[in-house]
Amino acid sequence: MTQVYLKAPPQDPQQFIRKQQLTTGWLRFKMLLPTIMITVGASLLISVGYPILAYELKTGSREKRERIVSPVSESVLAEGKGLLNPSVGERPIEPQVLAQSPGGSNQAADYSQINTWFNFSRPQSPLTPSTITHYNLSIPKLRIKDALVTIGGDDLDKSLIHYGGTANPGEPGSPVIFGHSILPQFYSPNSYRAIFSLLPSLKTGDEILVSFDGITYKYVVYDYYEVLPEEIDILEQQYNRKDLTLVTCVPPGTYWRRGIIKARLVEI
Repeated sequence: MTQVYLKAPPQDPQQFIRKQQLTTGWLRFKMLLPTIMITVGASLLISVGYPILAYELKTGSREKRERIVSPVSESVLAEGKGLLNPSVGERPIEPQVLAQSPGGSNQAADYSQINTWFNFSRPQSPLTPSTITHYNLSIPKLRIKDALVTIGGDDLDKSLIHYGGTANPGEPGSPVIFGHSILPQFYSPNSYRAIFSLLPSLKTGDEILVSFDGITYKYVVYDYYEVLPEEIDILEQQYNRKDLTLVTCVPPGTYWRRGIIKARLVEI
């Protein structure tokens, strides 16, 4: 039996070297792939966890309001706090009960809807009849300019929400305005999903400007504190002063607590 052997053509040395380099590089990449994945995962965890941890250590632990358990009824407390409505003279009125402590629920909450922030006891309604449904809010320190505020709205993805039933800007009482927050590194003063992310960084004396019905009201920050979601007294209306209340979720990027900025009207 005759066998024929064919001699392989000569191989280009450069092509052979390139092939060997590609094979070696792929093997090295496969060996490094677990390390790369672990590094990327750790970086993502740090980028998410560090801002929350830093907030808790620097701000959250200092600004949490102590809860006070009182045997006195809410109506008696309201009268003692001076909850008087100027429109009805000096006659004490029942407190403006806008919400109640949330009950248990296993459903995931959609925090783009205002009614999930608290278990509101009644629908929003204007304190006084008004044809004005929108106005603008600016916070120079946070680069927020003419942000849209909707009175009685419910979609925080489209605007800030002025809770219906709280005072209008410039009136006795306090407009209560809700806004979203996300992780600070994604902050954008032009996105309503992120607009209040840096709200806790405001300090005493910082200015908040509100343009309502053709008039610009100037408020100055005087306090910041935190409450739990069931502490709904932040919606109280005290008619012996003219304040402004801004509300967001803290730490930024979570829904654990509510951060409250209080500001006082100083100029019209």
